[in-house]
Amino acid sequence: MTENFTDGGITELQTNNHIIMGTYTIIYLKKQDQAKEVNEFLKEKYKLNYESYNEVDYGVFFTQEMFDEDLRFMNEDQEGRANLPYYQRPISRETYYSLLFGANNCFGDIGTACIKISCIAEKDIETIKTLQEFSKTSEFKRYINFRKSKNLQRLLRTRL
Repeated sequence: MTENFTDGGITELQTNNHIIMGTYTIIYLKKQDQAKEVNEFLKEKYKLNYESYNEVDYGVFFTQEMFDEDLRFMNEDQEGRANLPYYQRPISRETYYSLLFGANNCFGDIGTACIKISCIAEKDIETIKTLQEFSKTSEFKRYINFRKSKNLQRLLRTRL
């Protein structure tokens, strides 16, 4: 999988000989370790439903627990081991981290939310609406790193 950023948040994501282009919003929290707290806040206040695997909620912001469960899945689960078959198992934390969050990535880092804002998928509409409502609260200003986030205003102005 390779990703290439161009100016303006346009990303070309290449995976298994497929290219996925688009514009993404990457929202950074002020502190990475706040991701679980913010996800719980959004779930409670805005009634979001998160998918859960092995008792790990996959919320809006990527958490350390999500990373750990993904790495466990890639190394221990039969389906996960079928992903990235050219990597020797076990995949180390460092290698997996660089695959997800290395240079020119689309996912940001632990403590970020990454949402495609060009050609918005049906599943992202609820999340975008929630983030737009969340942006009107004092908690938004307390948690979000505006300077580091990319295309945040574009996401907040998106009409759905």
